[in-house]
Amino acid sequence: MPINLNNTYSIILPTYNEAGHIQDLIQDIHNIFTKKKIQFEIIVVDDGSKDGTIKKINQLKTSINNLSLIIRTNYKNSLVNSLNEGIKQSKFDYVIWLDADYSHPPKYINEMINKMNEHNYDLIFFSRFLEESKRYFQNKKYSAQTIDKLSIYLNKLCNFFLFKDLYDYTSGFILIKKTFLENHKLKGYYGDYFIRLLVDAKMNNLKIIELPYVELDRRSGVSKTTSNKLDLIIKCFFYLISIKINFLRKFKIF
Repeated sequence: MPINLNNTYSIILPTYNEAGHIQDLIQDIHNIFTKKKIQFEIIVVDDGSKDGTIKKINQLKTSINNLSLIIRTNYKNSLVNSLNEGIKQSKFDYVIWLDADYSHPPKYINEMINKMNEHNYDLIFFSRFLEESKRYFQNKKYSAQTIDKLSIYLNKLCNFFLFKDLYDYTSGFILIKKTFLENHKLKGYYGDYFIRLLVDAKMNNLKIIELPYVELDRRSGVSKTTSNKLDLIIKCFFYLISIKINFLRKFKIF
């Protein structure tokens, strides 16, 4: 089935110290949409990078007209607030966001676009926990980090207490209708926002598909999730609170 050229896309990239690969990532995404001849924009929301990320993005803006940069200054670093700022600025029909470290390979955006146009989905997201999926640490070059092991059990809890037909409640690699986001602002401490988003989508009967993909290790730099042990503990706490709250919301108790 041919691609629907009438659909338009806003791609949001939340960044913090991604200088080693951000230009390649933006160029890869730009090439995907340019080849398909689909109208799109790329919105980078930077949380105050200190490694030259902002300079590299500004260099690209001279050659990529539909690339914009939001720099969050005088704010506490926040993935959720960064995404909300990008969503607020976005102007097209569908919003896509993914991690800016290449762990979410941008080539899968092609599959998102094709699936959405073939079946008119409202929400498409990629999953680490489907049978066909592969984790980066399955490559013998890498080993699983503490957060990777915790995420397996966390998502099992989500699947048990929330909706059994969804598996990756902390994916962060998603395509969704802009109109839905206008009425459902992202809420959460960190990646727990995604749990609430999926529960909102299910409760509003959105047409959803979860797709497998091959996860990669980050291209360069240091993970913002695991670099601070105390912060990791706090994030795990908020994940568990989110499961409890959304379990109650599922039954309209909260």
